[in-house]
Amino acid sequence: MNRFQQRVVALAGVAQCSALVQQLARRGHAQEDPFGYAVRSVLALDRKDPQEALGGIGGVYLGLSELTRSHPDPVAIERLRYTISLIQLQRNLRKDSNMAGEIRRALSALREDHELTDPASKQGIAALSEIYVSTLSHIPPKIMVRGEQRYLETEQISVQVRAVLLAGVRAAYLFHELGGRRIQLFIHRKALAKAAVDLQQARCGE
Repeated sequence: MNRFQQRVVALAGVAQCSALVQQLARRGHAQEDPFGYAVRSVLALDRKDPQEALGGIGGVYLGLSELTRSHPDPVAIERLRYTISLIQLQRNLRKDSNMAGEIRRALSALREDHELTDPASKQGIAALSEIYVSTLSHIPPKIMVRGEQRYLETEQISVQVRAVLLAGVRAAYLFHELGGRRIQLFIHRKALAKAAVDLQQARCGE
């Protein structure tokens, strides 16, 4: 996998988190496998290869599908806004070394917690949500999640949304490390979409 393809995988990780946030906010639940891959990736702190960190192509398959859309509808545009906001949020986090260090220490402590068997468990999701609240929620831009109030006002959904947003920032970090920038979502849209299709087809051919 070349560097551009790796970048697409990382971007698919961000797009997947955006889709999961929307599912939670609008439906009250998210696809189980993509959700699990997303939240587990947060603790892959030292993995710089997006395939290893995000669970391979299968781990971001939902996100790859997002990147292949050629005619986004209004709901898809909402997901794109989440993706752009997550990329901007990680960019602002990079400027705050103290906050970045605080997040890493919190995630390292969580990873070393022997009582936590799975980050995607109820306990793990709650811990990731708390890390988001105490850190990233204080950095602009504030991500305004839209959806059904009956879901957004439910604590269980709010906790899951925050955990997924943290995962989205993690994927956005990988995207940036591989040379990814927000502007590429627009100027390289066709190339990103083609690469996403090629990666999907490669997985289907395995």
